[in-house]
Amino acid sequence: MIEIIVSDLGKVLLPFDTEPVWEQILAACPECADTRGVFQQVFAEADFGRGVTDPEEFYRRLVHATGMSLSFDDFCRIWSDMFWEDEATISLILSAPVRERHILSNTNAIHWDWILARHGEMIRRFDRAWTSHEMGLEKPDPAIYEQVIRATGLPPEAHVFIDDIEENVEGARSVGMAAIHHTDADSLAREFERLGLLNR
Repeated sequence: MIEIIVSDLGKVLLPFDTEPVWEQILAACPECADTRGVFQQVFAEADFGRGVTDPEEFYRRLVHATGMSLSFDDFCRIWSDMFWEDEATISLILSAPVRERHILSNTNAIHWDWILARHGEMIRRFDRAWTSHEMGLEKPDPAIYEQVIRATGLPPEAHVFIDDIEENVEGARSVGMAAIHHTDADSLAREFERLGLLNR
């Protein structure tokens, strides 16, 4: 019996569109031949998703590597302003007949601060939010799911994990969680009905 829903954030609760973001960042890096590639390299080397580097240092590394002309505040705003709420998916999860609902997100301090400021009301409707930069772990590392399981005190099979990335879904299954590969609210409703979680 499923008692805990654990949901990803980006592209599940909060869809996003990165193209307008990249348009502005690319425009601020006219001398860099491969801004996207360099950005991704700096992000990975800084281990920013696991909170190894603080936001200001990450920004300084980006400026050094790309010549980016944005101020720190402008960069944080532009890089983060891409999310909106999927009301249908949120409603399905919040209305499901379970004990608790958790968020488990691979994110970073800059995006998380933005999300809390603009989508905090939605986030607070969940029982707990777990973020990679605060945990020092990223999906699909089995340890990140196991930490959630230990906190709830329930067996792995009492949890269902929802994520748009198949690799993360498989990571949850590897520790014994039920898991759903998310594509849209309609398919999630069908999965919830199969699991007895659809509250009609």
